[in-house]
Amino acid sequence: MKLLFDFFENSKQLAFFSFAYLAILILWYYFFLINNNFELIFSDHNETYYYKPYFSFFIYEILNNKDFLHLSSILNIIIIPFSCHLILFKIYTHFIDTKYAFLLSLISISIFKETNFRDFLLNIFNFNFLPVNDFPLIFKFPFPSLSVIIFLVILYNILKTFKYNNSKFITITIISSLYFYINALDAMFILLLWFFYIFNMLFKIKKYKLGFLYILLAFFIILPGLFNSTLVQDNLFTDNNLYNLILYNLIPLALSLVFFYIKRIDLYEVWFKFKFIYFFIFLEILINLIVYFKIFNLDLFILNKQVLQFGIHLLYYTPLIYYATRKPINYKFGPESNKLSKNLASIFFTILVNQKSKIFIVLIILLLTYNFPINLFYALQ
Repeated sequence: MKLLFDFFENSKQLAFFSFAYLAILILWYYFFLINNNFELIFSDHNETYYYKPYFSFFIYEILNNKDFLHLSSILNIIIIPFSCHLILFKIYTHFIDTKYAFLLSLISISIFKETNFRDFLLNIFNFNFLPVNDFPLIFKFPFPSLSVIIFLVILYNILKTFKYNNSKFITITIISSLYFYINALDAMFILLLWFFYIFNMLFKIKKYKLGFLYILLAFFIILPGLFNSTLVQDNLFTDNNLYNLILYNLIPLALSLVFFYIKRIDLYEVWFKFKFIYFFIFLEILINLIVYFKIFNLDLFILNKQVLQFGIHLLYYTPLIYYATRKPINYKFGPESNKLSKNLASIFFTILVNQKSKIFIVLIILLLTYNFPINLFYALQ
């Protein structure tokens, strides 16, 4: 508890709720223990990759062993999910207030296989208190558990890189490229983001030509995997997920335009602080267009159940939270001075700032309830 208190910078509330989540994960482990069904968390990894993930399979073969069963189960059920929660918190605090960062981190890893948090809330509103019968998807090994936590570690280190350092750039390039052998699909996201960051940084110091050397380094690291693996590709193209496209791409962009209208947003600040987030949004839209026009077939269901769902999708809403929680200013001129703009700015501020503590506590309690292994009570009977 003392370590959590220090991690959350002396916030007793955040440390307490984080400890509560850790306790819930331990109860999940106990649930698997008394039912002796740890094998459920080891993924049947057919159709969950496009290029063979050699490192993932190697680690999988080691951990999916009776001699390491309990150790690997503790890793998958307790250590990886809780570590993801802490890393996500650090990533979100790079953009928004700590309470909202904590809330989004818990939402991000509270993904169940058959149901989701939205269904849970609808059941609550409809007075339907049937328990969730499935365990969190983040328990599944090696996808998404192993791939997600490595992705988050790389992403966190990219966000913490503020100036050009050749040795650090080489290190991140090598690790991001080797990640191809963990999960090629997720590696595409992190590598494109990293190269976007590299050229943005090198352009400032007028050394952008060096960026091609980092690309060349990444290419040579990935090349053996490209030659020694067969691209797993289904002939039947998948359908675009309109629900995810609207909820996680179009709505954040539309609301961004609303905030640009009702507040005097400095576009340079948007670029400086949120360029990575909008890069991810447009990259995901591009992938949807590639699938829609049948240029290349990507299983969007797999993509949405891995790196996008565990972290990236909720990142899209951090600029909105950041600008909505800014105190409204009584502008005297411009579109942001009209009555509608002032009222909208005031409403957002009142809900997300003045009512922040109430919203936070209610949602955290609901999330902890949602994550709780209710079936444990049935197993003990």
